Amino acid sequence: MVSKKDGYLKQIQTLSLPLSALKGIGPKRSASFALKGLHTLLDLLFFVPLRYEDRRQIIPLGDIRDGTLALVRGKVVFGREEGFYPKGKRVFKILIQDGRAGLELVWFNYRKPFMTQISSQGTELLAYGLVRKNRGRRQMIHPDTTVIRPPGSAQAPGFQPVYSSIQGVAPATVRSAISAALEKHLPSLLDPLPHSTTHRLGLPSLRESIRHVHRPPKDSSLEELNRHRTAFHRRLLFDRFFLVMLTMAFRKKKRERGEGIPFSLPNNLKARLGEFFPFRLTFDQLRAVSDITQDLASGTPMNRLILGDVGCGKTAVAAVAAYLCTQNHRQVAVMAPTQILAIQHRDYFESLAEKMGFRPALLTSGLRKGVRDEIHRKIRKGDCNLVIGTQSLIQEDLHFFRLGLVIIDEQHRFGVRERALMDRKGPNPHHLVMSATPIPRTLAMTLYGDMDISWIRGYPEGRLPVLTRIAGSNDKRRVFEELTGRLSRGEQAFVICPVIEESEETDLKNAMAMAGKLEKVLSPRFRVGLVHGRLPFDERERVMSGFRKGSVSLLVGTTVVEVGVHVPGATMMIIEHPERFGLAQLHQLRGRVGRGAQQGICFLMLSDTATEKAASRLEILARSHDGPEIAQRDLELRGHGELTGMRQTGLGELDVEDLLKEPQFLLKAKEEALRLLEADPELTLPENRALKTFVEAVLSKPVDL
Repeated sequence: MVSKKDGYLKQIQTLSLPLSALKGIGPKRSASFALKGLHTLLDLLFFVPLRYEDRRQIIPLGDIRDGTLALVRGKVVFGREEGFYPKGKRVFKILIQDGRAGLELVWFNYRKPFMTQISSQGTELLAYGLVRKNRGRRQMIHPDTTVIRPPGSAQAPGFQPVYSSIQGVAPATVRSAISAALEKHLPSLLDPLPHSTTHRLGLPSLRESIRHVHRPPKDSSLEELNRHRTAFHRRLLFDRFFLVMLTMAFRKKKRERGEGIPFSLPNNLKARLGEFFPFRLTFDQLRAVSDITQDLASGTPMNRLILGDVGCGKTAVAAVAAYLCTQNHRQVAVMAPTQILAIQHRDYFESLAEKMGFRPALLTSGLRKGVRDEIHRKIRKGDCNLVIGTQSLIQEDLHFFRLGLVIIDEQHRFGVRERALMDRKGPNPHHLVMSATPIPRTLAMTLYGDMDISWIRGYPEGRLPVLTRIAGSNDKRRVFEELTGRLSRGEQAFVICPVIEESEETDLKNAMAMAGKLEKVLSPRFRVGLVHGRLPFDERERVMSGFRKGSVSLLVGTTVVEVGVHVPGATMMIIEHPERFGLAQLHQLRGRVGRGAQQGICFLMLSDTATEKAASRLEILARSHDGPEIAQRDLELRGHGELTGMRQTGLGELDVEDLLKEPQFLLKAKEEALRLLEADPELTLPENRALKTFVEAVLSKPVDL
């Protein structure tokens, strides 16, 4: 007989199976899914659609209207490959009819064997797409097409989920894999929330929610689906909020029971600050340093957040904390969210090494095994007193000699996982977290309720706010002249585009074409670099290193530069299609310029198709430099429904856009988490077993790199 405990463990193990357990998902497809962060069946079940298409009704071909999305049915009259003038490309066309009218289906990118297979005369097709008129003929470009078997059996499928694209995997394959996971494995999914909680909040069960976000009921509202405002979407969002809030509260209680490492403090610290930095610390920076010194001397583990806008000088404050730690013969670990930012931190702390006594080492997942093993040895022996890295710092095979302080640079992610895993590297090490993400003050207080907060509002002496100008197509010459003038004076600049490469479906400015165009105009006098998320890390770092050193004058890229680029020589930024970005994101982007002695300027190149509402929204950015205020105004104007939908987020993490969606929902989740811990502080009651498993996984399980 299987005990309840054994049955519970079996359910957890089933959903932890790799995706290769599904029929049709072999090693190659598993690798493609893994690049999206999808490794297990549980990951796949929580891979929520980006949006939905209404395919509840098949429209007769004679009734479809130009400029509308439609689901149609028809028999193939002919299908053939044709030349496409003037580019010399090939195009595949299929003409379908339903007895009353015809429609042309057109593909520019296709696999010919597949097209030949579905285009034989008399084959009945179901097609969905945007109807356009071209030279008097109605067309669908790249429609989603299905062969009807047996003929005449087609039924409208209902709402069609649209998932974030996975390179190398067709959308139909993604939908098929999710359907298989739902049918076979959804019954094994445990609901971590007590029924009393979901009942009190009027939320559906987890299984019901997972099923209906992938297969919405036919009576659902398309608007609510695409805004992720259905009861099923809200249940998943609440779980994300609740589980992180519960884990934070659980960890806080655990840390409060531990004893910290009391540090002795030098009597002349304030005088020494003038020797360390070539500038005077601001009032807010000095106050943050005072907060930290009190924490470090208290004998209680420090758990402090430095919250401040981009460029306010948080890293200098963190350097002082690191100095106090190393002076007490303890090691410091500095964790960054990306390798680019880790390298930048390494360069910064190396510049202070002689004055502050740092012996820094850089540890990232990209190192060769021999190099990594040697660094591990030095850390274990205590030869390195300051270790900078990414998630490689929380691997089980890394051992510190005497870890005393953990500094985490947290950008756009809010969680407790990394902090908790670093606790295992030393006896209750002190924690200092830095964040520049602009969120409203009340939201920050809710989110970081387990931490003490030091606010830095001012900017270092001599730094001027970035000028922000909204420009249109008529201003291109003026902007280009400003660009060449600054480059001629030895200054550097960014050009930011919303997409990486050209697409048949959009006319947005893309980074690859922009870099090529500017290189033709500006080289060889000025060197142009290109950086985006698809570049291999070594290539990306080579370009970024050239930009930091000044050999690259102009950096063209996507929002990959939003975080972790500190180049004092960069004074100008041009952002194409700014209406496509949130104000908070634009604020982060413009924070990359004007970080030196020269005042920076940011041009927002509004497209001709941008609405008046979009232009007025950008005026807020032009008038204000207060990050939290900008984030609050963006939330009020855009509404949480227009922000990016739920996405894959790491265990025990929240994304900033999740937080801005439902700030009151976050507060409610925190209240429920505290209510539950008051009733069951150690989560030992049977109904809280699933929650205990989740919390323990966040607080103890290492990550795979």
